[in-house]
Formats: sequence, structure tokens, C-alpha cells
Amino acid sequence: MLQKSYHTKTTDLISQFIQSKMEHGFTAGELSAFLKEHGVNVNKTTVYRNLDKMTESGKLIKHKSMLSEGFIYQSTEEEKHCAEHIHFQCCKCGSVIHLSDDKTSEYLKSISEELGLHINMNLSSLNGICQKCRNQE
Repeated sequence: MLQKSYHTKTTDLISQFIQSKMEHGFTAGELSAFLKEHGVNVNKTTVYRNLDKMTESGKLIKHKSMLSEGFIYQSTEEEKHCAEHIHFQCCKCGSVIHLSDDKTSEYLKSISEELGLHINMNLSSLNGICQKCRNQE
């Protein structure tokens, strides 16, 4: 039996926040602050539970943050096949970029076969400085 999906003010605001962060990742703290700014006072457990559900369902990807102790979340809406490619995370702004181009995919497939590896794409990312941050230096 399918579980009903309820649309509450909180879930609507979470969706709105995620839509506003399509190009950049976000933290649970940023989501909490956004909810409080909009009059919704929820505890950290509720925020993390919502983020975990969205990650498990494939709506979000989660990467260890290069900027803090927590995680960076990003919507998979624009890029539906996140399990099929790795990601790049900027160490300055925290943005997560999908590396779904053919050259990267071919290289990963080649190295996997050559070394007998199975790369978990959901947990894999390259880290460095994105073009936007490099241009600001």
C-alpha cells in the first residue's frame, strides 16, 4: 500500500527552498534558517528526517561538505541519473556539479574495468575550486 504524501506548509517551504538552490548545494542548517525566517520553527531531527527521506527517494544527493563538518545536499531534479556519474564539489562555495559528460563516464568505466573496481557514484566526488570561484580570485 502506498503511503500518502502530505503537503504541509513545512513541506511546501522545503520544496521552495530546494528549488531556489538548484545550482548550489545547501546544508541542513541553511534549510533550518530558511524555515525559521518563514515562521516555521522545526527541530533539527525533523529537518534531517526530511532530508534523509528525500535522499533515500533519490530527490537529493548528499556529499560530505568540504566547508564544514556536515553534509551538502543538492537536488537531482535537473540531473535524474546521479547514480551513474560522479560529482565535483567546490571547496570555496560548496556548489556541486554533475560530471555526466561522455569523457568522464568513459574514463570511470575504463578504470573500473582495468582495476576491477566498483565505484559507488552516489558517494564519489572530486573536490577543488569551481570556475566561478576561480574567476573571483
